[in-house]
Amino acid sequence: MKNILKIALFSASLSISALAHAAATDDLGRFLKSVTSAQGTFEQKVFTREGENKDAAGTGTFAFQRPGKFRWHYSAPFEELMLTDGKTLWLYDTELAQVTVKALRGAIPASPASLLFGEKDFRRDFNVENLPSKDGLDWLKATPKDETSAFSEVRIGFKAGLPREMTLEDNFGQQTHLTFGEFKTNVKLKASDFTFKVPKGVDVLEDKTAF
Repeated sequence: MKNILKIALFSASLSISALAHAAATDDLGRFLKSVTSAQGTFEQKVFTREGENKDAAGTGTFAFQRPGKFRWHYSAPFEELMLTDGKTLWLYDTELAQVTVKALRGAIPASPASLLFGEKDFRRDFNVENLPSKDGLDWLKATPKDETSAFSEVRIGFKAGLPREMTLEDNFGQQTHLTFGEFKTNVKLKASDFTFKVPKGVDVLEDKTAF
């Protein structure tokens, strides 16, 4: 599966820094408390130390419903799907014609996905700090408290109370940039939106380890 997500918020000028600080942290807090479901589109770009990795670029759609339901669907250049109903995680690769099934203990694990789409108590798993505003967005940086995490930091840029851009940096210096569009909040989603039916001819691999 491809890398996913980053997070950020703040202001630039010293003369407005106190006001911006409050607004930045409030954006994330309000989003987690008031947005119980959402759907939209995303565009992904990946950069290594050598430059852009165009083979890892992609576009697709996402949806989530608290608590614990999440859908991340790559439609191009190849179809891939990460899906959970809060109890089971499915990782479907159409090119390989296989799906990996993994049990969850409950909530989405501490990950870029969980920071925005998981539980409301994000400070339990992340240290969060404000960053200067840039390109019309208020940014914050989140670093996982778990030192064994596969990524070193996540940034999210907010505008009008919604996350518009994310950047995820892993422990090897690779960055995944995500831009969100068509962001619709508190939409009605069905239980079937977060369950997976195995297509004919697809191999099922069961991962016995659980999150």
